[in-house]
Amino acid sequence: MGTLQIMLIYIVIMLILFAPQIISNRKKKQRQQAMMDSLKVGDKIVTFGGIHGSVSEVLTETVEVKIDKNARMTISKTAIAKVVK
Repeated sequence: MGTLQIMLIYIVIMLILFAPQIISNRKKKQRQQAMMDSLKVGDKIVTFGGIHGSVSEVLTETVEVKIDKNARMTISKTAIAKVVK
């Protein structure tokens, strides 16, 4: 076996090992993007930092979140971990 054949075998093995992870990450990003695009006023959310609140305004890149009666904060849409139903 030549050096080129051995390198090709290693490359194929690496592709087989990393393909599921790449596909999984791509699906996760698509779900996250779909969740960010579907945000609407009144949705209850949890941020990656653990802050719970409800959406009071949706902007292009940010969301205003009501976290208490008189407390609101503006966060990036990418900081939202999940929408609580």
